[in-house]
Formats: sequence, C-alpha cells, structure tokens
Amino acid sequence: MFEYVLVNKKKYPCKFGFNALRHFSRITGTSIAEMGNLGDNMSFDTAIHLIFCGLQDGSRAAKEVFDYTIDDLADDLDYDIDAIERCMTLFTQQMGGKQQENTKKEKKKVTKKSK
Repeated sequence: MFEYVLVNKKKYPCKFGFNALRHFSRITGTSIAEMGNLGDNMSFDTAIHLIFCGLQDGSRAAKEVFDYTIDDLADDLDYDIDAIERCMTLFTQQMGGKQQENTKKEKKKVTKKSK
C-alpha cells in the first residue's frame, strides 16, 4: 500500500516496499545485510536515492505516470528540506511498522497459548 507524501507543495504517492528496495539496492549497490543499517550515517545521496525509489514505486502502485527525475527531487528538496524527514518517517512506518505489527501479533499468540 502506498501513501501520499508532500514534497515542495506537491503530493506524490510513495511506497517503500521490496520493489523500491530492490531498485535502491541495484542503484546504490547496497546489500541485504546493509539494509538494516540504512539510517546510520546516511549521506544526502543515499537519502535522495531512497526517497526517489519510494516515489517511483509509489507511482507504479498508484498507476500514475512517473516523469520525475532524481535531479527534480533534489531541486525540490532545495525548497523543502523537511520533505526528507517526512519521507524517512514514512519509510520507518512502512518498513519498521510492519515488523512491529508482526512482533505484536506473535506475542499475542504466545500469550494466548500460555494461558
């Protein structure tokens, strides 16, 4: 599922699923093992590439034409630096939130079984 994120006063669909991560990995050479530490000392280039892949896959999921370039994104960030934080928060929610939900469900199952 995608969500809309605001970048320089325009809403874009954004999805940080495995397809976005696949593109990000291919573009940046990031391995699966390195994905867990993505937020540690992230460069601007890495952050912009990650956001770009999320926007690109969000458009695919929303079945919208994506004619936005990574340079367009970087230019828009010049006018809306807070968009990086909004996108990274969405990344955390979409990736980390799924893991937390699954962990909570597993804990509930264990608690019910132990009663």
